[in-house]
Amino acid sequence: MSFKFSSPILMTAAAAMMAAGLSVASATSAEAQACEPAFVSQSTAHRSVRASVQRFERGQWRQAAHFANEALSRRNAAPTMAAARTNLCGALANLGDAGAAEACDAAVEANEGGWEALNNRGAAHALAGNMAAASADFAAAAAIEGAGPQAAANAAACR
Repeated sequence: MSFKFSSPILMTAAAAMMAAGLSVASATSAEAQACEPAFVSQSTAHRSVRASVQRFERGQWRQAAHFANEALSRRNAAPTMAAARTNLCGALANLGDAGAAEACDAAVEANEGGWEALNNRGAAHALAGNMAAASADFAAAAAIEGAGPQAAANAAACR
């Protein structure tokens, strides 16, 4: 699309407005790119949860989900189940699985007072493009005493 301007003043004003619009657009895309949320894993002494953490740390999301589900398939202590749910949340979110939202909500419910599940649910929201929900979860995770540095970094980068 081209425009014809009758005066140099209008041409200068139009150029300035276009430049301003481009800088706003690039700032918005830069902010979106700056939010690369960090997921965290949660471990316990349980063999399947430890295996899930190992795969999680390697970025082997399918295997991490497999071992988390294995831990969830048995009757285990509450901390084991909470850790498995946190790991499952992160793994499914990284896989783009439709069940990630449900898994993340279950992780937050199981990890009452734990920052890891809130952090991972926030990261899942960020990957899904829901920055308002991501920001709220990151802020809540970062506010918990003893939260890891990932929660504060995510809260700062993903607003």
